[in-house]
Amino acid sequence: MKVEMSHKINVKVPWFARLRKDWRRQLILFALIIPAIAYTVIFNYKPIYGVIMAFQDYDLLKGLSGSKFVGLDNFKAFLEDPDFKNALRNTVAISLLNLLIGFPIPIVFALLLNEFRFQKMKKVVQSITYLPHFISWVIISGLLYNLLDQDSGSFNRILSWFGVESIGFFREPSYFWIIFILSALWKEMGWNSILYLSAMTSINPELYEAASVDGAGKIKRALHITIPGIMPTIIILFILSVSSLFSSSFDALYPMRNVMIASTSDTIDVFTYFKGVRLGEYGYATAVGLTQSLIGLLLLFTVNKTMKKLTGYSLF
Repeated sequence: MKVEMSHKINVKVPWFARLRKDWRRQLILFALIIPAIAYTVIFNYKPIYGVIMAFQDYDLLKGLSGSKFVGLDNFKAFLEDPDFKNALRNTVAISLLNLLIGFPIPIVFALLLNEFRFQKMKKVVQSITYLPHFISWVIISGLLYNLLDQDSGSFNRILSWFGVESIGFFREPSYFWIIFILSALWKEMGWNSILYLSAMTSINPELYEAASVDGAGKIKRALHITIPGIMPTIIILFILSVSSLFSSSFDALYPMRNVMIASTSDTIDVFTYFKGVRLGEYGYATAVGLTQSLIGLLLLFTVNKTMKKLTGYSLF
């Protein structure tokens, strides 16, 4: 009796041969990502070279290679600048208020929308609350100025009917933070709720049915089913929000500021704009931006590690 045995010989293919084979097979897919790679390299990685300006007394005519190297002088200068300290205070205060008020409210709004049983009404409410996101901050600033102006604003006219003295909302620095936070909340609340609503669709409906059979009401179902179900999304967005604690929305703040409220409206981004673009202190402004980015990166890793230990969820 003859037994035939077949032996398979495993030939190790070099990595470059496998890469060439994959390249030929997926040539179209590689071609599609070339524009994205080019955009990333040109606008994200190539400008990193300009960080050298932070350590120079940068001269626009001499360029990076000809400008004088000053070491850490730019960093020392902005740390001792009282205007920077004021901008830092405003940035942190606005970011914390936005985190305390603007972060949880979209979650609550998404929970309320999730309880809608009339789908047509739900879609109408969603559409109405999403629309402000697409309105430019320049337009919103103009609307706020017309609405809250001390002399001709609609709000102050209503107050005058009740014998209340008109209020200079955009003339008194103390009002700016709350005006900005409420306007940002109105603009972004509906849009920010989209991610939470999307996460809710992945929750098994049978869990709600079982909870209803056990006598759980809407609040208990939200606390014990919905919120735990969207917790990974909440944690990820929380980490990103905390990591941007030392950043602010320049396009939102700049149209709303004026000289009278500059003490509370000028954040680090606005401060950097004036130093770099208006005054031409490019090295100084780059040093501020670099420090801001490094602090944001440090916050990202710190908060990510902390949340991973506390909740088990993290960004990476």
